[in-house]
Amino acid sequence: MLRSARLVVVFALLSLACSGGPGGPGGPGGAGGEEQAKRKVDPRTLVTVAPVGPGEVAATIQSTGVVESEAQADLTPEASGTVISISVEEGDTVKRGQALAVIENASLDAAYERAKAELARAERELAQVESLHKRGAVSDADLNTARDALNTAKTTLAEARSSAGHLRLVSPIDGTVALRDLRYGEVAGGKRAFQVVDLDRLRVVVKLPERDLSRLEVGQIATLTPVYDGEVHVSAELIRLSPTVDATTGTVRATLALPKGERTLRPGQFVSASLETERRQAALVVPREAIVYDDGQAMVYRVAIEEPPKEEEAKKEEGEEAKPEEAKGFSFSFGGAQGMPEAEEEIELPGPYRIARKVPVEVGLSDEDTTEILSGLKPGDEVVIVGQANLRDGARVRLEADPRLEDVIAEAEAKKKAEAEKAEGADKDGAKEADKAEGEEG
Repeated sequence: MLRSARLVVVFALLSLACSGGPGGPGGPGGAGGEEQAKRKVDPRTLVTVAPVGPGEVAATIQSTGVVESEAQADLTPEASGTVISISVEEGDTVKRGQALAVIENASLDAAYERAKAELARAERELAQVESLHKRGAVSDADLNTARDALNTAKTTLAEARSSAGHLRLVSPIDGTVALRDLRYGEVAGGKRAFQVVDLDRLRVVVKLPERDLSRLEVGQIATLTPVYDGEVHVSAELIRLSPTVDATTGTVRATLALPKGERTLRPGQFVSASLETERRQAALVVPREAIVYDDGQAMVYRVAIEEPPKEEEAKKEEGEEAKPEEAKGFSFSFGGAQGMPEAEEEIELPGPYRIARKVPVEVGLSDEDTTEILSGLKPGDEVVIVGQANLRDGARVRLEADPRLEDVIAEAEAKKKAEAEKAEGADKDGAKEADKAEGEEG
């Protein structure tokens, strides 16, 4: 009977130890959720890296401007009148000399009559002067003046005859009707009626900093991108460069011409211009976001797999405060029975021992995506492009593909739990055997 009681006490203690009990991590006296949270903190910094290698890089100058046409005409009626005919609409293609609209003006009839009367008077005066010239009463100069007056009167009459009763609005250039600002029946005059634009000759005028003047040459290529559509890119050529600098802004005026017939961009669009001044085809490059600056010095974080610190060196540094990123492993505890110490296990951080080293570099050309490296790195090196804001020199890092610490901890906890369940089952089997043996003795 005494033996049976002892077995029951041993079973109870084992059950309490396996379940954590009041003093375990999950009981009232344990660390609870706070300890559980501490177990899952990975001291490594998650980063993204990119390889250093040969690539193409260009030096550019950035500016903005508005697309416009080399040829543009605003048509305004020379005299007011009623619109009686409109022969074109917005978007129509027109030729030089083509009539766009007709305006009726009664005063033009009066002008025609005046022109006829002026011609008749000039003819009479010339006849008189010629008669007097034959008798030697007037000079040759007077005769020539009378003849000029007659010619002028004839020209005026021809113009008045062509516009008698109406006025035609004629396009002065080949192009496309961009605006029609008049309507049938209205009295037009004094304001713009049409705007004609040559869409085959578009340009963008930009203002570039004076400091870049030595880098600018006619013939350089620029890329134009609409502000509201970053997916569109149109090439343009620097065709004119002002010989003077604007003293008020410190800029120089440059004209970028689009290819003839290019219709992707339209007059009036606001665009950004990236003017290429130099290009290198096989430079050693890194993504631009890899470059960080420390007191004006360009730096990168180079990531490499290193050998973990030796245990002897770790012992020498014993007593010093350990830095999380220098730790070889990671310890966490499994709760023991009440009044018993917790069993601690050191879990090795999974994955390669990656270290980020801060490396000074000398940079060359740089564009929107890429920066040239002149010294400090070699082909095949890997540099941090995401996550460097939280790094310091010598920090231990991990990549997205590396095993996670929480997965290792979860696996270890699952293993412990399985071992505990197995031990509990063995204890129960032992207790049953003891009860059976006691019954047989009785």
